[in-house]
Amino acid sequence: MPRKQLKGETQDQKAQIASAFGEIEQSKIFLEKRSESAAVKMDIADLLKEIIQKQLRKDYDPEVEANIFINPERGDFEVYILKKIVDDVDLPTIEIDINEVRKIDDSLELGDYYEEGPIKLDDYLTRKSIQIIKQSVQKKVRDLERLAVYEDCLEKVGEVVAGEVYQVRPNEVIFTYNTSKDHRVELVLPKAEMMKKDNPRRTPRMKLYVKRIEREKVNVRNDDGTVEEREKPDGGMKVIVSRVDDRFLYKLFESEVPEILDGLIVIKGIARVPGERAKVAVESTSSRIDPVGATVGYRGKRIQSIVKELNNENIDVIYYTDEPQVFIARALQPAKIDPMTVHADMKTRKARVMLKPDQIKYAIGKNGNNIHLAEKLTGYEIDVYRDVIDKSLEDPNDIDIIEFREEFGDDMIYQLLDGGLDTAKKILQGGVEKIEEALIGAPKTEELFVFNKGRKPTKLRERRISDDEKRYWKKIAETIYRTVREQFSEDEFKALLDDSRNRLLMGENMDMGESLNPEERLDEETN
Repeated sequence: MPRKQLKGETQDQKAQIASAFGEIEQSKIFLEKRSESAAVKMDIADLLKEIIQKQLRKDYDPEVEANIFINPERGDFEVYILKKIVDDVDLPTIEIDINEVRKIDDSLELGDYYEEGPIKLDDYLTRKSIQIIKQSVQKKVRDLERLAVYEDCLEKVGEVVAGEVYQVRPNEVIFTYNTSKDHRVELVLPKAEMMKKDNPRRTPRMKLYVKRIEREKVNVRNDDGTVEEREKPDGGMKVIVSRVDDRFLYKLFESEVPEILDGLIVIKGIARVPGERAKVAVESTSSRIDPVGATVGYRGKRIQSIVKELNNENIDVIYYTDEPQVFIARALQPAKIDPMTVHADMKTRKARVMLKPDQIKYAIGKNGNNIHLAEKLTGYEIDVYRDVIDKSLEDPNDIDIIEFREEFGDDMIYQLLDGGLDTAKKILQGGVEKIEEALIGAPKTEELFVFNKGRKPTKLRERRISDDEKRYWKKIAETIYRTVREQFSEDEFKALLDDSRNRLLMGENMDMGESLNPEERLDEETN
């Protein structure tokens, strides 16, 4: 490199360091608050003193001391080398002869320190050291910018923000969001925090709940030799958002219902299966306000906006009460339940509910969602039982199908109840075919829209079940049949078949079809 060019670069080194202070004024985080800018400049001034002292000891003398005077407003600084006044100089880098000093200042004595300078850094430090000083100042500015963004995002944790889709990845979606201080931040929505019906490609702007902030982590070795993972203070951050968190629904209600934000209505509990169903218990702190009516809004306008945001998720708003019997009965809606038929044990947190036969499937709900949400909302483990109105018509040897909840699961129990198979004997009388029919459900139709010259003719077509699906459900039906069959002795089972045969011959149960001897038919199908 030509000497003139090198000399020009070295002369400009101090100006490069001073220009780093100018970056503070240009940084977005300090445009509004000059007090913060001044504080940052003082922090950087301290850093600059420390790093210049360190580099002088590295390049000039290991024992050198220096006085560094910095004007943060102008970004200017001066460096003075402290030299001890002695009679005989052994180390000219840190010592000075008294005769030379007295020519300048006769007030100094032996043992005092003389400030030599201001020095030119180029004469005392290498180009690499000066570059290190400049980079240290710039890194400090960047670290403070990241810290300001982190603190700004930290204020948003627990709040709902509106983000715009930036990138759709296989396991996550990246959103962009501008904070109140105009910081552009990336929000990460993991696949596990998305609702099934969410489609970021069709909905470029979505509401998101800021769940937490994750900082970059590094492995640190402790004194005892163990390795511990810790957050890196100046590392990058990742803002994790969610749409399935219960607090997301709470914040949506808070934004749509002013009475909740003002504290006139209190949300006592939320239970949710994201995208499908949710239950919200509310209570009013004022006798003049109906908590459910105010939450739902006039003609349901308030709750409709929330339902729309959650992709038509069904939301039940119920009255909260301290009486567990009443609260459990309300939580099991849409089933119609008399609170007097609910027995709740507050010690074991278990409850027994007697239901009319036609209300059992509503209490359990599709996929067991209704009863699971009621358990989560109330904090009670709920068992439902069939209440027969006319006890004389009840068969003492029969078994309610809901007693097989642990074996079959709430989803299948719901499907069996929906198919009219509410007792064990009906299961055995119906046979594998009836069980299979109940599990598969009624034939479903799909609408096919054809657009032609502004018209929208609709053609209905039946959804076909594949052979693999049929074989799967048949195995499940056979398992259910065998499980129920094991609850009866041979004599009881034969009596049941005889009764079924007699009623079929008398024309009382013509819908049983081929269920004259379901045990024999099951054996034939298995073989």
